[in-house]
Amino acid sequence: RSSVSLQFVDKERHDRDEVTKITGPWLQAILYVLNRGSNAHYDAVFKNQFFDLNQHQQLPLPEFVEVLCTNFTKYQRYTDDNQYQIVPTEKQKMFLQRIICTDECFHFSEVGSGKTKVILPLLCQMFLSNNTEVHKHLARRGKLKDVLIVLVPEHLVVDARTQVYRYCLNLNFREEYRIYDDIFALLNEAVQLGSVPMNKSSYGVSSKTARLPMKTIFVTSFNQFKKALTNDKICRKVSPHREQILVVADEVDDFLDRDKLVFNICSNKSNAFERSTLQLYFEVSWAAYHAEPCPDDLLDSSTNPKYWKQLLEKFTAIHAEIQDASKSVNKAFGIFNEQTLRHCSTNVMHDVEGYKSLIARPYESVNRAMPGSYFSDTERTIYLTFVILTEDIVKYNELFQQERKFLSFEYWSAHISHHPNLDYDDLVYGQDRLSEIVDKFPDTKDGLIRFLFEIILRRMEIRDKSRSVNSIDVVFNFDCIGFTGTPFIDNYPTFAYLRSQREDEIPDLIDRSFYAYTSDALSSLQFEERFTRFQGQNSHVLVEYVPSDFFALSDELTILERIFTREEGATGDAQQTYFNAVVDLCGIFKRSSIHDIRDLVLRHFGPDRFHYVYHIDQADSSDRV
Repeated sequence: RSSVSLQFVDKERHDRDEVTKITGPWLQAILYVLNRGSNAHYDAVFKNQFFDLNQHQQLPLPEFVEVLCTNFTKYQRYTDDNQYQIVPTEKQKMFLQRIICTDECFHFSEVGSGKTKVILPLLCQMFLSNNTEVHKHLARRGKLKDVLIVLVPEHLVVDARTQVYRYCLNLNFREEYRIYDDIFALLNEAVQLGSVPMNKSSYGVSSKTARLPMKTIFVTSFNQFKKALTNDKICRKVSPHREQILVVADEVDDFLDRDKLVFNICSNKSNAFERSTLQLYFEVSWAAYHAEPCPDDLLDSSTNPKYWKQLLEKFTAIHAEIQDASKSVNKAFGIFNEQTLRHCSTNVMHDVEGYKSLIARPYESVNRAMPGSYFSDTERTIYLTFVILTEDIVKYNELFQQERKFLSFEYWSAHISHHPNLDYDDLVYGQDRLSEIVDKFPDTKDGLIRFLFEIILRRMEIRDKSRSVNSIDVVFNFDCIGFTGTPFIDNYPTFAYLRSQREDEIPDLIDRSFYAYTSDALSSLQFEERFTRFQGQNSHVLVEYVPSDFFALSDELTILERIFTREEGATGDAQQTYFNAVVDLCGIFKRSSIHDIRDLVLRHFGPDRFHYVYHIDQADSSDRV
């Protein structure tokens, strides 16, 4: 179930001799583990260690949630007062039912409500059950789901994988299902989505009794999933099966950050645009940019008039998308450094090599769901090249200086407005920069843009089999459930909305009535009232930002003890210290372990001031209690 491949050799042949390597109880145990043989004794030993969720197929959802939560406590240790360490609360049970049953896909829950530790494993258990009501809701008005993809931020992958393995490997004794900790397992031929397992009645013999498609869970990070979708082999498996896939995103606000595009790195392939094609690309780009029609006789003269008319519509849609209100055009377009590649989590230089020709780099998006939105392909790159040429021509001073000597007299006569103070020789052999010429003689701009546009397109290297995927592509193409403790995000029309061709309003993620804007000029009383509503069910929380200039020591524990002493001085009583959390904004405490912190707290405050230490490790973001 945990996707570990076990192989063994029971016999080996040497010339004419056959040597038995494994026999007796050893062979029986291996065959039992591989589900290739039955053994009543082993069944009696192991069956009691499994929870049988399939016996609750017809149980109503609220009662089924109660059963799961009761089972959940059996995984926990006892605390000192003989209570289970984690017991799902009524609020968590209601939240679990809400994210399964409601139409909206993304949900807000307060920070610290156990989304990764409680909600996520319970959701996976529900998916692995055969409960009728659960799977009716998880289908999201589409097909029944047999693949669950759990997406979490990079730093939470280890924790999420641990939780899913801990709570989901011992369900439904002898049932076939798989949990993969790497989405790139899809590259393996043995990993097939929706495969139907066969009953194994004895060693090496399969019966033909068909079952339902085998359920599969993948636990992976946001970027790994998007990167997997840039792979053709994985897409060939995923695309035809996507209606049976449910994506669950923890910390969904991070996932929906639109800046985080993921590209694959692929080889270059030179293009061979004909002169007439280059001219048509320019005319269609010019018409879309200036919101003017493109002459029909020009388009009709091409070998494929329908394509150019559709392209004009597409360029017009892209132009509407990239206006000032949008973030779609980066003014540093074509310039790559750590800032413009801030979505890269690993080797930035490796990505620079792949992206450095983006000024003419086409890439295809998996999304084709909404016309005019999120185009990211060859034609988009061509149009963005025209936009940057038009709006930021100073970028091309150097290119023009290199190419101006190739500007022919015929081209100058046909396309560049003549001016008494600018003759042909001045343009071709002069020293003025491109931007200076355009400033002095604005009428020459269109002709010079056309000249450079054709040069850039001729130099453009097609990125062979290139792909880019962003979070919106995922939301538009998969049924999704997401939750977060950050309320500042919107809901989206997911695959379920698009598939059903719905046109009703998308429900808001949360009530925004408590938002406070500077322009509201709220009184202190009004602000406190809104802030109280924002905190929800939390207690009265206060935060004090303390400057770090009060210490000049290198020993971490000495610094921490000085902070404790400083806070005591503010209250005058060690037993009345008003803080219960220290947040390191300066990156000071990097080497101290939770045991070091615990020992210092006990030494400084004694055993009665604090009962638990909750510590988040600086190195790998793992948390310990």
